[in-house]
Amino acid sequence: MRNALLFFHIVGVAGWLGAGAHSLITHSTVARLEPPAGREALRTFEKKATLYFSVTSGLVILSGVGLVMTSDDYGWGDTFVLIGLGAFVVSGVIQSVVGRKNNERLLEAATSGADVEPAVRAWQRGSMWDFLVLFVAIWTMITKLGA
Repeated sequence: MRNALLFFHIVGVAGWLGAGAHSLITHSTVARLEPPAGREALRTFEKKATLYFSVTSGLVILSGVGLVMTSDDYGWGDTFVLIGLGAFVVSGVIQSVVGRKNNERLLEAATSGADVEPAVRAWQRGSMWDFLVLFVAIWTMITKLGA
């Protein structure tokens, strides 16, 4: 059971991180297309990304909870588990607040063709904060910080 949960946990994290890295390239590239070509592509990306990141983040949290619940070695009070849960929450807040605003700004810029570069930079900054949170969580999981 542990190995299956760990497998799904790692697959979820890899999918989450990989898709985020892919988005950094694709969103920035598509937003720079001549209007209105970028608008429809970004709308499609947003719809698909919402579903995709819901699945990958759900896989991460559910398998992580399963790992803690079935483990005799680790518990809810372990530092790396608390940081992982905190990172999940912080990433959700970043994407809900900053990410949503930056997505709207990027879509508007791709639609109008105005202020595209500042919108791309803001979108990338928000994404990089989320990456930082995920990198910290991954590092704490690998090192089992505090265990």
